[in-house]
Amino acid sequence: MDYMLGASELKSIPEDEGYTRFLLGLRVSDGRSLTLSRAIGGDTIEVFNRDLRDVPSEPANETLGYQHNAKSKKNISRYLLTVLGIDGRRVLQNSSGKTLPLTFRDLARLAVVNDTRMADQGSPVLGTRMPQNETREKSVFKLLLSGQEEPERPVAPSNLEKQFGKGKIAVVDHLIDETRGKLRMDANQSQLRERLDRLQASLSEVTAAAELAEIRTSLLRDRRGLEEIDLTAQQRAAEVQQLLSRFALLKEQYESDLARLQMVGEAGTLLGYFQTGTCVFCGAEPQHQHPEHYVAESTQLAASVSAETRKTTDLLSDLLLMIEDLGEQAADLESARAAQIEQLTLNAAELRALDQRMQPVDTDATELLNVRSRVESELALHAQIEQLGELKASLSTTAPAPPAARPDGIPAADIADFERMIHATLQAWHVPGNNHVIYDPTTAELSVDGQPRKSRGRGMRSILHAAFAVSLARRNTARNLIHPGFVVLDTPVLTYRRPEDPHEEQPELMTTDVVENFYRDLLDNPPGQVIVIENPTPPASVRGRAAVHAFSVDGSVRQGFFPPR
Repeated sequence: MDYMLGASELKSIPEDEGYTRFLLGLRVSDGRSLTLSRAIGGDTIEVFNRDLRDVPSEPANETLGYQHNAKSKKNISRYLLTVLGIDGRRVLQNSSGKTLPLTFRDLARLAVVNDTRMADQGSPVLGTRMPQNETREKSVFKLLLSGQEEPERPVAPSNLEKQFGKGKIAVVDHLIDETRGKLRMDANQSQLRERLDRLQASLSEVTAAAELAEIRTSLLRDRRGLEEIDLTAQQRAAEVQQLLSRFALLKEQYESDLARLQMVGEAGTLLGYFQTGTCVFCGAEPQHQHPEHYVAESTQLAASVSAETRKTTDLLSDLLLMIEDLGEQAADLESARAAQIEQLTLNAAELRALDQRMQPVDTDATELLNVRSRVESELALHAQIEQLGELKASLSTTAPAPPAARPDGIPAADIADFERMIHATLQAWHVPGNNHVIYDPTTAELSVDGQPRKSRGRGMRSILHAAFAVSLARRNTARNLIHPGFVVLDTPVLTYRRPEDPHEEQPELMTTDVVENFYRDLLDNPPGQVIVIENPTPPASVRGRAAVHAFSVDGSVRQGFFPPR
């Protein structure tokens, strides 16, 4: 059943010899019947819009891939999500706030529980048991309990953006150090301004130099403006050159990747032609290889290499366009700087000519003007240092990382409601104890009567996992929240034992009390369709009400497949 719902692998068993295709019937809430058809080892799933019980002879209504693809609807995951009316819902991928679309596999892991996961010590919420999927799986459970999908959040800066930011700060630090090295007076800005005020007062008394001083002040003001423009151009030119250096390294990497892909493609077309023996692609022995076996394998390799080559080529093309654009920017900046330098040269010539005109002026006035010029230059350098410091501060605080997203931020009312549902289920099954349930959304751990599920025995872990899956289906179907509408439980009560009496010489094995109440509760209060796979025969009181199929030993009518071979 899991394989028919989009699982990638199917364990082969001796009993499947002779069978080639699976059929899985589905009934939608609006009354429609659907049949999914998938070949053993097939990559596609066919959909027929009717109840089909034989090998199909007519074309399918839909042919879908088994893997989820957010960019296409031609896959079983998005087809089933559309049937449920929840296609497009989003869940968190990581704590930085990036979201991805919900897949039907996210739901299947909570509804289809095999015997290994049933008794596993891991949380029922964390179905894949892989740390990199923990945030996503918690977010899926949050969506199911609350019905609220994750909101769009600002995404933290990428590593590339962080590197570019660090490069810009390094350029600004270099410019600050270079500007500080030009300072010649041992005075701060406040002291320099006071000194400039005194010089202005003294110069105002020298009437002969007043007009020339005003002209010189205007020229110096123009020079400061030109220097500021040139400083900005220097900074931008340094940034562009740094980006070009980084992109050149990335271009070399892409070209190296393309060369390796070409080598792999050429080698792949030759492998398998020179000698017989174990297949170099799939590991099959000669007796298990069909004619032209290597052709299909090499074709698959060539297709993979071709796809990766196209992807890398596209990335390289985009990068070359960016490098070309940056090259044009660098040329424009160089041209603009040349014009600024020319204007600065003209300004300096005008200042020299003005100084020559001021030679006849009283020596005291000339000295005052020279000192004032030095003070103004020092103040201009301090102003540049301040400006660069402000720029550095703005770069250091640009695009701050948003607070971590919380996939465990489930509303307390929804958690309490779910805990009450599990408690009621355990009570209905007559599981010993008070059955006080606590769910911790941070760890995704379930505790009953103060004891975590992972620390219980194998049998109790199975019972609690079954109660978790049944209660989730029961709660969500009753409240019209997201759920496939069925539960598949593999070996939920086989290994359960009642608490052992330490005074008994032999421990008491499981009685039928919990088992019988387990089945009776599912029949009296069904959470949707429930399929239970167990080794023992269900109690006699249940067999008359439930659909019971026995898959027994050789010679029986049904050994596990339909129709009988």
